[in-house]
Amino acid sequence: MSDLLLLPSPPRFAANKRRYLLGGAAAVLVAAMAGGGAWYYHARQVQHAERAAEIAAARARVVASARARGIAVTAKAVDATKAAAAAAAAAVPKSARVADASHAGALFGAHSWYVAPPPPPYVPPPPPVYVPPPPPMAPPLPFVFLGSYTPSGDATVFFLTRGDRVYDVKVGDTLDGIYQIESAKGGQLVFLYKPLNQRQALATGATP
Repeated sequence: MSDLLLLPSPPRFAANKRRYLLGGAAAVLVAAMAGGGAWYYHARQVQHAERAAEIAAARARVVASARARGIAVTAKAVDATKAAAAAAAAAVPKSARVADASHAGALFGAHSWYVAPPPPPYVPPPPPVYVPPPPPMAPPLPFVFLGSYTPSGDATVFFLTRGDRVYDVKVGDTLDGIYQIESAKGGQLVFLYKPLNQRQALATGATP
């Protein structure tokens, strides 16, 4: 009966149980934090490796392109940059690679870095220069002077021909409704072409 009295009381057992549970939770938390730190460190490593591979690949492309454009870059330098790019690509953890590192060399082929210049600014063509048509001109005189006659005490009569017709006219007369004889002086008959109000002269051969 005395042995039964030595057993721990129920309240004391419950307190110990809580301590055990809290200790286990703390241990789980510590383990989780340690695992999270390892994952973060791995992610940082992957990030640095990817960035290094990206820069190395870009350097290899630039060097190869410069040599292709005739810039003084030795073949050894080209090969070295390609090898460095391949090594950087291989250093990226396999879980983060998009393609196998054995194909990395295909990424470093010659690339053209030529950038076409922008097109010249559009300059509209000048507007067409307006050249006014020449003013209408009277047709050549259709008359041929034949001679003249001055009656005693009267105005001189001039004989003209046009085609099959012969005219005898004086200053002031109008022929065919459009040619008016304005004057006869200086060895010329002056006609006014009435449709255009233009003057034309016909030599008579007379002494001025």
